[in-house]
Amino acid sequence: MMRNESDVVPGEDDDSSSRPLLASDEEPCARENEVFSQERSPGTPCDSPSWMVGLRHRAKLCRERLLSQKFAVTSQFVVSAKMWNRTIPTRNCDVLTTFPAQTDDDTLMWVLARLRARVPELNVHVRHHSNTGVYGFYLTASYEHLLRGAEELAIRKPIKSEYGGGNKEFVHEDQEYFVGVDDSSTFLTSEERQSIVRHFLFNLRAHQGDQLDRIRFLEGQAIVPVLMSRCVIDQVLPLHCPEDLAHLREHWVQAFFHSQPLDRVCDYFGVKIALYFAYLGHYTKALLCPAFLGLLFWLLEGTHQYTDDVCFVLFAFFNVAWATLYLENWKRKGAEYAYKWGTLDKEDELLVEPRALFHGRIVRSTVTGRFEPLYPSWKRNLFRYFVSLPVILMCLSVVFIILWWILELQNWVNIKVHSGATPFFCKFLPKILLAICISLLDDVYKKIAIWLNNKENHRLDVTYENNLIIKLVLFQFVNSFLSLFYIAFYLQDMQQLKDQLAALLITRQVIGNIREAVLPYVMEKIKLFKIGYKVVEAMSPETLERQIRELEENDKRSQSSSREEEEEKEGRDDGWRGGQSRSSPDSDEILTRKVCNEEIEEVKTGLTLGQAEVEACMKKYEDTFEDYLEMLIQFGYVTLFSSAFPMAAMCALLNNIIEIRSDAFKLCMTFQRPFGQRVENIGIWQHGLELMSIIAVMVNSALIGISDLADRLFPGWGTVERIVFIVFLEHFVLAVKFLVAYAIPDIPHKVAEEKARLEFLRREALKQVTTSRPSNVSSLNLMSSPGDVPVAGDQTTPDPKKIEVMGKIEENRPAERLETLSLILTSEKRAILTSEKRASDAVHQRDLHLPISPH
Repeated sequence: MMRNESDVVPGEDDDSSSRPLLASDEEPCARENEVFSQERSPGTPCDSPSWMVGLRHRAKLCRERLLSQKFAVTSQFVVSAKMWNRTIPTRNCDVLTTFPAQTDDDTLMWVLARLRARVPELNVHVRHHSNTGVYGFYLTASYEHLLRGAEELAIRKPIKSEYGGGNKEFVHEDQEYFVGVDDSSTFLTSEERQSIVRHFLFNLRAHQGDQLDRIRFLEGQAIVPVLMSRCVIDQVLPLHCPEDLAHLREHWVQAFFHSQPLDRVCDYFGVKIALYFAYLGHYTKALLCPAFLGLLFWLLEGTHQYTDDVCFVLFAFFNVAWATLYLENWKRKGAEYAYKWGTLDKEDELLVEPRALFHGRIVRSTVTGRFEPLYPSWKRNLFRYFVSLPVILMCLSVVFIILWWILELQNWVNIKVHSGATPFFCKFLPKILLAICISLLDDVYKKIAIWLNNKENHRLDVTYENNLIIKLVLFQFVNSFLSLFYIAFYLQDMQQLKDQLAALLITRQVIGNIREAVLPYVMEKIKLFKIGYKVVEAMSPETLERQIRELEENDKRSQSSSREEEEEKEGRDDGWRGGQSRSSPDSDEILTRKVCNEEIEEVKTGLTLGQAEVEACMKKYEDTFEDYLEMLIQFGYVTLFSSAFPMAAMCALLNNIIEIRSDAFKLCMTFQRPFGQRVENIGIWQHGLELMSIIAVMVNSALIGISDLADRLFPGWGTVERIVFIVFLEHFVLAVKFLVAYAIPDIPHKVAEEKARLEFLRREALKQVTTSRPSNVSSLNLMSSPGDVPVAGDQTTPDPKKIEVMGKIEENRPAERLETLSLILTSEKRAILTSEKRASDAVHQRDLHLPISPH
C-alpha cells in the first residue's frame, strides 16, 4: 500500500521528537553539544547542577533520536522481509507477457489491438505493476477454446475403455469418447493449458503493411517472436499453479528419501523435464553397483601388489561392461516413459516456424505460402569451416596452455613438499586452482560458442540446440579431461591421476551445486527484498506501525483459520485452472486508467507482492542443457578413469542424491516456470553418452596396457608390443560391446505388446460400431480413398475439398448431408492436403479406428 497524503499526521514534520532521526541528524546533535560546551564560562565548575541538567537533557534527546532511527530502519527491514514471504496468488491468468518499464502506451495498444482482433481465443487483461513499473498482459482462454487448441497441438488424452482405451490425440468433435472431458478443472493440466495459450499467442500473424516503429513485419510472420528478439516484449512466462506447486514442494523437494513423483512432474513441467529427472533417477540407481564395488576395491587397495593389479584390471573391464548395459537399459526404460506419456514414435512436425533470429533473403514458402527468410547452406558451411573451427581450435589451445602451466606448477609444488620447504596441504592448492580455472573457462567458452552458433544462422530451434551442444561438449571434454590424459599417458603417474580425479570430481560438484541452486536463490531473494524495501521506505512511521500490526494480526488469523480455508478450497471450483476469476484479497488495490478506450489496471498490493510480479522478477530457467552436460562429464569421470580412483562412482552417487533434490528445488523455488515440451527421448545426449562409453573402452584398454601388471605378465615388451596388445584388447572389447547392444532391443517387449493389444481393442470397437449403423451408412467403404469412383447406385459423391487438415472427412449427398465420420489416427502423421492425389495417398496409409456417432 503506497503512502498518500492521508497517511501523514498533521504536524508530524514539525515535531522533531515524533519523527525518526535521520543520518544527517547526528551531526547537529554533536554540534549542539559542542556549542553548548563553548557557551560555558571558563570559571563555571563542571559539576554545576544547571549545567549537568542541560547536558543530560540534550544527551537524552540524541539517544532517543538514534534509537528512533534504528527502530525505524529495523522495522523497514522486518516488513520488507515479510513482503516477499506474503505473495498474493494471481488468478484468471495462465501466461504472463511483460513489457519493459519504459514501454509507451502506443506500443501496448498496438500489440493489444492485434491480439484482440486476430486471436479472439485469448482473453487479455492489461495491468501495470506499481512496485516494479512493469506492464503485463494477463492471458487466458475459455475451456471451449482450450479444447480446440488441444486438437491443434495433437495433445494425447485417455480414451474410455469401451472404445479401446489408451491415449489418443484429442479431437474436439469426438470429445465424448475421452475420459473426464466434462470436468473442466482436471481434464487439461496446467502445463497443457499454458502450452495452448502460448500456441494461440505465437499464432498472432502480421498482415500486409504491419509496422511498429522501425520494425516492419512480413505478411504471415509471427509477431510475438520478432518483438521478443527486438526487446519490445520482455518475456513470455507461464505462471505457477500454487496448489500443484505446494504438492511438488512437499512430496518432491522435501521428500528426500522417497521416490520421485514423475507423473506429477510430467503433468506440471512437461515431458522434457520429467524425462531428465527420470534419467537422473535411473542413472543414480545404476551407480549403486559400481559405487559399492569401487568401495570394496578401495578398501582392498594396498594390501598386496597382486591384489591391486587384479582389482585394477577387473574394475576397468567392469566399467566398460556396466556402461554398455546401463545405456541399453536406459533406452528401454526411456521408451517405457515415452510410451506412458504419449510421445513414443513421435515424428517431427512438417510445418515448423523458423527461429525468431533466423534471417536471410525473403521468399515465399512452397509449403505454407507465407513469406519466410531463406539462407543458403553454403554460407553457413563457409562460416563454420573458416570461422567457427579456427576459433574453437584457438580456444582449445588456450585451454591446453593454461592446464599445462597449472600441471607444471603442481610438479614444482610436489618437489617443494617432498623437500620439506612448504607445508603438506600446499600440494592440494594447484588441484583446486585447476578446478576453478576449468569452471571459469567453461563460462567464457559458452559465450563464445553461443556467438558462433548465432552467426551460423540455423533455421530451426532443434538444429540450433544440437549444434550448440556439439560445440560445448567438445570444449567441456577437453577442458575436463585433458589434465587426466596428460597425467595418465604422458607422466604415467597413477597416484597423481588418482589425486587429480578426486580433486576435479569433488570440487566441480560442490561449485556446481552452489552455482546452480544456492546462488540463484539468494540473488532472487535479495532482488525481491530490494523491491519490498523500496515500498516500505516511502511510508511514514505511523503507517509503518499500522502495517506491522496488521501483518501480525493477519498471521494470527491465518494460523487459526487454516483448516477452514483448506475445506473452502476443496469445496469451491478451481478458478485458476478453469480460467475463472476469483475475488482479490482486501490488500490488493486495482485502479484503472483508460488509454485509447482500453483499460489499463494499476495494481497496488500494499505490503504484499502479486504472484505475477514476483515471478516476473525471477531468473529464467535455461532448459535442461546445463544439467545434462553436468551428468555427461560426470559419466566420463566414472567410466574413463575410475579404475585409478575406485571411489569416483561413490562420489558421483552421493552427489546425484543431492542433485535430484537441488534441481527440483531450483525449479520449484528459484526459477520461473518453463513451458512444457514434448520429446520422445533425451535426444543428442544419448549419442553423447554412447560416444563416451566407446572412449571408455579405449582409455581403459590403454590403462591396462601401461599398468604395472602388463610389465609383470609380459616382461621385456617394448613400445610396439604394448601398442599391439592395447589395440587388440580394445577391438575385442568393442566387438563384444556392439554385439551386446545389438542383441538388446531398444523397445521392451511389454511396450510393443501393449501397443498391439490396444490396436486390437480399437479395431474390435470399430467393428461393433460399424455393424450397428444403418445399411446406407455401413455400406460405405471406410478404408477406401475419397478419390475413388463411387459404386453404381450409391448416391454419395466424395468431395476431396471437404477433407480437413486434422483428418476429418465430410461427404455431401444431393438431397441431404451425410453424417461426419471423424477418424482418430494411430499416430501424429498429419499434414495439409493440397490435392486430390495427396489426400488419397494419405487416407490409404492411415489406420481407421473410432468412428463418431451421427450428428
